[in-house]
Amino acid sequence: MRQAENKLLSFIEKHILWFAGAVLLFFSFYARKNVLYYLSGDMKAYLISSYYQILDHHGFPSLAFRIGNYNIPYHFLMCVVALFKGEAVYLIKYLSIFFDYVLAVAGALLVREAVPAHRKDRNLLTFAAFFIVLALPTVFLNSAVWGQCDAIFTSFLIFSIWAFLKDKPSLGMIFYGLSLCFKLQAILLLPAVLLYYFCSRKLSLLHFLWIPVMMAVTSLPGVYYGRSIFDFLDIYKEQAEMYPYLTMDYPNIYYFVPNDYRLFSTSGILLTLAVLLIGYTAVIWLGQKKPYEFQDYFRFAIWTAFTCIMFLPSMHDRYGFPMEIMLVLYCIIFREYFFEAAASIAVAILAYVPFLLDFTPIPLTYVAAGNIVLYLILSWRIWKSTAEPRFKAAKK
Repeated sequence: MRQAENKLLSFIEKHILWFAGAVLLFFSFYARKNVLYYLSGDMKAYLISSYYQILDHHGFPSLAFRIGNYNIPYHFLMCVVALFKGEAVYLIKYLSIFFDYVLAVAGALLVREAVPAHRKDRNLLTFAAFFIVLALPTVFLNSAVWGQCDAIFTSFLIFSIWAFLKDKPSLGMIFYGLSLCFKLQAILLLPAVLLYYFCSRKLSLLHFLWIPVMMAVTSLPGVYYGRSIFDFLDIYKEQAEMYPYLTMDYPNIYYFVPNDYRLFSTSGILLTLAVLLIGYTAVIWLGQKKPYEFQDYFRFAIWTAFTCIMFLPSMHDRYGFPMEIMLVLYCIIFREYFFEAAASIAVAILAYVPFLLDFTPIPLTYVAAGNIVLYLILSWRIWKSTAEPRFKAAKK
């Protein structure tokens, strides 16, 4: 009897990550299933009505029409969901929740690729990345409570970084193009892609043609039903002009200026471009002293996303989602910026809660002030990590 017990215990010990993973997977899904009933404002106002419009047009034939302001790929996925009979709110949220797990896979693959094979903790970090992404409050709230789909385009962004890390530029641009097909917000990472092109010399301008190719390919279901292949341009133009507000509840610098979109929006765009230009000029100059590695490019991507949501007008409360995911994955891989990652998640939660639950634990003006301080701290730490080794290399 004792020998059988010892064999069983040895088997469990050897496969402990698999057993723990199975339990955690169950917990992650059960927690999401438990809140599917909740109807957010966006669910009531937009998502459910769009779903029933799709049903009224018998599913896929609805692709002939523009429903809401969703691009064709998401509209297509909604048609797939409509094939399953059930409550609209559940089906819509199940689509978003499915991509929570895709996002977790993307994060795990990125961590596994970035952590050297000789590291003994490689499997553990891969395991941790998968379940930490699933357990993040912002990921949980975004899909299971809110019913939003930010995990979709963010998944493809993370897959894009993973592909670039594997030195597969075509695959990287395909994933980036897919991300942009689902959400215009993916364009906030375009400056970082351009910086990678300029500094790494691993991309060709031809690789950027994958972006329009993916736009065309993902538009084909709509084209089949009579839509223009360029319809996404009108949709994105409409999205960009839909909210003429300096901020849509994202806690950034616009909490400290009058909410006059016409007066400040152009200045905000120019300020963003100026900050990025100054930062990138310094980065390119420093790159002449010592070549950049993956860790450096990952930092620049995080800083770029944070800079855009901090200074661009019309940023929604959810637009920090990709930056927060990247920052968490960076912590797992390189074991730094833990405070910044935790603080960014806290800021996001405090921005989500007033809209989702009609409850404001901390006035967003204070949250915005803290977020500005966080941006300055992270920018300084990224600058220091980038500049110091290159100044030392220049002195040798």
